Amino acid sequence: MLFLYLVFPKLTLADFSVPILMYHYVGENPNPADLARNYLSVTPDKFEGQLTYLKDNGYTPIDLNTLYGIFNNQTTAPNKPIVLTFDDGYIDFYTTAYPILAKYNFKAVSFIPTGLIGTGYYMNWDQIKEIQKSGLVTFEAHTISHPNLTFLPPNEALRELKEGKEILQSQTGYPVNFIAYPLGISNYQVQDLAKQAGFVGGVGTWTGKANQPEINMPRIRINGQLSLAEFATKL
Repeated sequence: MLFLYLVFPKLTLADFSVPILMYHYVGENPNPADLARNYLSVTPDKFEGQLTYLKDNGYTPIDLNTLYGIFNNQTTAPNKPIVLTFDDGYIDFYTTAYPILAKYNFKAVSFIPTGLIGTGYYMNWDQIKEIQKSGLVTFEAHTISHPNLTFLPPNEALRELKEGKEILQSQTGYPVNFIAYPLGISNYQVQDLAKQAGFVGGVGTWTGKANQPEINMPRIRINGQLSLAEFATKL
């Protein structure tokens, strides 16, 4: 009797990449003359259309801890994993983005600059804790005051990283393992300081998909000008 054995190649990290999407505002721009915000704002209709696309095409939103578990062979990867991240802790995450995420039962990550929480256009701690109870959103660090860390003396940059992490941990009650560098800017010194502050991993704003656990993983910027077809090509 002839037996035919099929040998399939073992999946390696080089073969496995996960898109980490980066959002800022989800809402209408109240001042169309503000071109920067216009670029960073995704309307609620567009955002829901993007989530519908992800659902219909079998994507599974995960958090960064799960991503690291996959990379470290501690967690089985779900079908088509993807990470949805939101920078800066704006109030429209609470009023607009989170309700749409909850409708689809999608997980997400929100990066919080702790010194800005409760001021101006930002969420407050009660709103963050209300969202946290859902289990859908993990809150990770974005320093205290959102500075360009590469412009700061090392001791001040370390303080922004370390104290921002500690404040967020005290408010959420769980370990904060990931940092989003303000403005997406870092260098080797800042990344070393992030490790000293106790971060396991981090994300920037350079374009690409994550394929290994790093202190400066790439993300895919989702701006308000993208059509749904263009959104799909980025995944």
